[in-house]
Amino acid sequence: MGSFLRKWWRLLAAAALVVAAIQVFVRPIPALERAAPVRTAGSSLFRPFYLAVDLVRQGVSGVWEHYVALVGVTRENERLRREVAALQEKLHENRDAQLENRRLKELLRYSETLERRTIGARVVGHDISPWFQAVFIGTGSEAGVEPGMSVVTPQGAVGRVHKAMAGLSEVLLVTDGRFAADVMVERNRVRAVAEGIGGNSCRLKYISPVHDVAVGDRVVFSGFDGSMPKGVLLGTVVSVDRPKESLFQKVKVQCAVNFLEAEEVAVILSRPAIPYRPGRE
Repeated sequence: MGSFLRKWWRLLAAAALVVAAIQVFVRPIPALERAAPVRTAGSSLFRPFYLAVDLVRQGVSGVWEHYVALVGVTRENERLRREVAALQEKLHENRDAQLENRRLKELLRYSETLERRTIGARVVGHDISPWFQAVFIGTGSEAGVEPGMSVVTPQGAVGRVHKAMAGLSEVLLVTDGRFAADVMVERNRVRAVAEGIGGNSCRLKYISPVHDVAVGDRVVFSGFDGSMPKGVLLGTVVSVDRPKESLFQKVKVQCAVNFLEAEEVAVILSRPAIPYRPGRE
C-alpha cells in the first residue's frame, strides 16, 4: 500500500484538488458564498469541465432510458403478436363453425325433401387406392346403415354403402368402376346406364344414336333399379360422340358433387328395391 501511494500520490492529489475545486467553485458551500469574486472566477475556470461531465452523464442516462424503453416496447410487441395470433385462430375456428353449421342446415333441408328417413354422417377418410373410388363415413351398422343404401348431398349423388361396420362405413362413389345405375336425361327422359370411370366422371352406356343427348343436359337417377332415389342429380353431360361404327353414343358426364370437398353426407336409411349385389372386390 505504501509503495502504491508513493508511486501515484501526485495523480491522487491532482484528482482531489480538481474535485475540491469543482465543489467549491461550481457548487460552493454557504460559508464561501460571500467570496463572490473568487467563486465567479473558479466557476468560469471549471465550468467547461463540469458541463462536459454533466453532458456525458446525461447522454449515458438517456441511452440507458431509451434502451430500457426499447426493451419494454419489444416485450409489448411480442405480447400483442401472441394476442393477435390467438384472436386469428379463434376467428378461423368461428368461421369454420359457421360454414359447418350452414352446410348442416342445408343438408337437413335437403333430407326433408327426400321424404325418406335419413341420417347425417361426416366424411372421415378417402380410399387411397389408385384403382378404387371410395370414401369412409363415421356412421355404421350401429345406426342402421347397411350395404346398398344410397348416400347423397344437396348437390347430388355421392354413391352407395359398400360395407357397413360398427362406427364406420365404406361408400362406393358413383365414379368407381364398380358402380352402375339406371339414369335418364332430365330434358327428354332418355334412359341409360351410368358407369363410373374415375376422376370425377361417369359415362352413359347403351344410348342409341337416334336419341337426342346434348352437352349441358342434366342427368338424374331414374330410381328403377333401386340404387338411388328417383330425381337425384348425377351430373351434367360434358361431351357426346357419335362414332359411325358403333351402335351406341359415347357420352361423358361430369358429376355434380366434388367428392374431395364433401365433408357431410346423408345416408338414406331404406333398403334398395332390388337386392344389392356388391361389386368386385
